[in-house]
Amino acid sequence: MPRIRAHHKTRSGCRTCKQRKVKCDEELPICKNCTRRGVECVWINTPQPASESSTQEDPPSMISRCTNIASTFDLLTLELIHHYATSTSHSLSSDPAAVSVWRIVVPKIAFSPQNRCLLHAILAMSALHAHHANPTAGLYAVAASTYHLQAKMGLYKIESDDMVDFNTLFVTMSLVALYEFATTSIYSSEWHTTARSISPRVSKSWPQLREGVLSPMLTTMAPTISSIPLEGPFSSSLSALLSTADSQPDVEELQDVSVYDTYKDAIRMLGISWRASFQKDYCIYASGMWWSQVPSMFFRLLAEGKPRARIILAHYCVMMKRVAEDGPWWVRKQWGDEAAKILSALDTRWTPWLGWLCSQLDQPSQQAFDSAGIDFMDWLSQAVGEEALYDP
Repeated sequence: MPRIRAHHKTRSGCRTCKQRKVKCDEELPICKNCTRRGVECVWINTPQPASESSTQEDPPSMISRCTNIASTFDLLTLELIHHYATSTSHSLSSDPAAVSVWRIVVPKIAFSPQNRCLLHAILAMSALHAHHANPTAGLYAVAASTYHLQAKMGLYKIESDDMVDFNTLFVTMSLVALYEFATTSIYSSEWHTTARSISPRVSKSWPQLREGVLSPMLTTMAPTISSIPLEGPFSSSLSALLSTADSQPDVEELQDVSVYDTYKDAIRMLGISWRASFQKDYCIYASGMWWSQVPSMFFRLLAEGKPRARIILAHYCVMMKRVAEDGPWWVRKQWGDEAAKILSALDTRWTPWLGWLCSQLDQPSQQAFDSAGIDFMDWLSQAVGEEALYDP
């Protein structure tokens, strides 16, 4: 009789192999079996539904489940999960209710097997935060980049799914946008495309989102800002651009109603962001919502080198320079240098309209990430091309 081959079972293999009842080599992040078959390699154990006779899981079962989940992650991933829960989640808002959603609710959603893109987005943001605190540790930078790529690949898949969970979609896109905002120049087409894609993706589901588990977080991400008219030099400097006085350069440009309305809407939205920027709880709104709401035509005017469009963008940079002074780690860039670069391209005819802007650029701003080497016009040409995707 032929000798029976011993079969060594594994209790820490991927869930996909367990369901197929085959031995898993436990190679992370994708085992060889799943790689060979081209299927998703699921490592997170899905919680089993509670029995009708019991509404609370017994302690031994909970301990076993935690042990199984821990065994599927490497030490760095576990460290990043812990870092997110204890540190990164607290940096995404200063509102206690919103922090609770980021810290507890969002990870709970992410640990469902079908929501791995959100888990990857959390890990990317956590690794980036850890890298910001310890720039010499290159391990965090590599992990951040890797998880960010996995999150974006996962987004592409779930966006085409008619049954997609909009909580997962919204939070994943928000974290990816924050990551790209922190790591790239404002001229990055990657950040620009992500920011512009959020609103059209979730607009239809917004009422349900606002009434769901994310409600406390959404209040700070998309607040109701007072419509009281702006006052002060920021407002005056912007409104002067719409003056039709004969002394203003290129005044004939404003005779085109569509151009005038585009500038007016861009200034109005920037005014809302400016008001929000004085409240720490609304920092995400002030940083990114202007980009998602400004008319598409505005970017075409930028690409054409229109001075008014550039001056409006410089106002945004000056606003963010002030936000970065005491804002969270992910908004810290060379905003003053960015504004100065934009203004340097204007001819001397516009000098009388730049007084307040120039007065705000005396102090150098802090830079957390290197965004040098991004050409302004290269970005504009890419941005205009991407805008065609979001035109109604």
